[in-house]
Amino acid sequence: MTDLEIDAALVAITRQKCEECKARLDAIPKTNATERKAVQLEYGMYTFCGNAGLLFNTGWERTKVLHVRQTLWNNELHNFPHIQTRYQTLDDEEKPRFHAALQGELYLRQSWLGEQEAALAMAEEAGDTRQVFELNIKLGAVRAMFTAWEAWRRENHIYADMFEKEE
Repeated sequence: MTDLEIDAALVAITRQKCEECKARLDAIPKTNATERKAVQLEYGMYTFCGNAGLLFNTGWERTKVLHVRQTLWNNELHNFPHIQTRYQTLDDEEKPRFHAALQGELYLRQSWLGEQEAALAMAEEAGDTRQVFELNIKLGAVRAMFTAWEAWRRENHIYADMFEKEE
């Protein structure tokens, strides 16, 4: 499987999560404001994973997207020593596959996840139930996306369980 095929598969998974969530949202009556808000937050986070992690709505050709993502990869890889060590052992033909399989998740973990987990801890400590509600939904959606991506990597024997040692 090529880097473009891996990228296409992860984009498809992300778009499917968005579509499924949007269908759930559309089925919720407008009178159910709290339920709608929860599903809107979830939908927003799936979209965020695609936009921020995979750059799937840029309008660029995917080869350009993978090139841009490679630049991001180079900036954040040092924060994941286990993944960096594995990456450095790969030959130049294999590195693009590794990158395509992991960069989106690595970027989201590096740039978003830790900050949001800290915000949740602070909201819980402060007793801010609205913020706790929203952050739990957001974190849950992003973790669900990570789980979906990981399931695909595991099923396709493409760099599965790479984040296991980082957590």
